[in-house]
Formats: sequence, C-alpha cells, structure tokens
Amino acid sequence: MMKKAFTLIEVLVSIVLLVIISLFVSSTIQQTRSNNHIFAKELKNKQRVEILSSMIYMDLFEASKINIKNFKRYSVLSLKSKNSIYSISNPYIIWLVLKDKNSLIRFESAKKITLPIPKEDMNRIFADLTIIKCDNFTITPSKDKKNYLVFIKIKNYRPILFEVKKL
Repeated sequence: MMKKAFTLIEVLVSIVLLVIISLFVSSTIQQTRSNNHIFAKELKNKQRVEILSSMIYMDLFEASKINIKNFKRYSVLSLKSKNSIYSISNPYIIWLVLKDKNSLIRFESAKKITLPIPKEDMNRIFADLTIIKCDNFTITPSKDKKNYLVFIKIKNYRPILFEVKKL
C-alpha cells in the first residue's frame, strides 16, 4: 500500500522554509518603505528649492526698481516687480533672512514696505516663509545693474547659485 500523506518532518521543513521566505520578504518591504520615505523627503526639498529659485528669479527679472543692502552673509532685497503670487498689480516685495531659525521670508504688498514693519501695516502685507536654516543669502549686482548673481546656502543642502539677466 502506498502512503499519500506528508511526514511530520516534511511539514516542519516546509513551515521553516515558509518562515524564512516571509522574513526575507518582510525585511525587503520594510527597506523599500524606508527608501521611499527618504526619496519623498529629498524630492520635496528639491521641489521647494526649485520653487524658491523660480520666485526670486521672476521677482528680479520683472522688477522695475531694485534696492539691495548687503551684510556679511545676508542681503535684504527690496523691489517693485510685476511678479506677484497674490495677484497684486506691481507689488512691492522684500526678501530677507530673519534671525529666528535663519528663515528666508518673502513679503509682498500693494503699498511700499518699510522695515521694521509697523503693527498697523501687518494686515496689508503677505508674508511667506520660504526656507528655514538659510546660512547665506546674497545678491550681487553687476556694475551696470542689469545682471544679478544670487547665492543661497541652506544648511545640509547643496548651494544654489544662479544669474538673473535683465533685458
């Protein structure tokens, strides 16, 4: 007579093999999740930097009046531009780094902005936190003031350097 059932050892070996394969697959899935999280975070940072660069570029490119005050590691950029993210016609814009977390801030208003901002003007000025941990933000104009070199250094990120050529 022929037996058609599995022996106890065959069943145990198949269970051990199933456990080993399950451990391998679960560790692979966990590693993939971790890599996806790191990738998503890096992609978000790159997109944020790209948006920041684009905003500064467009503000400078479409500006009619530009005033730059340079300090040791930071510039204060004041300008009147055609570029607005709040649909303001020819807004006044200021870019500066605040001491709090070295935050790079963009202010936009329909009326001229004075620093420090008076409390009564707070409700008419849009403020956007663009980047934190900004170690360096400098804007250097060319001699003819038609070209501007923008340098931004963010902690734990590669430096950003680009040129804006005015027409």
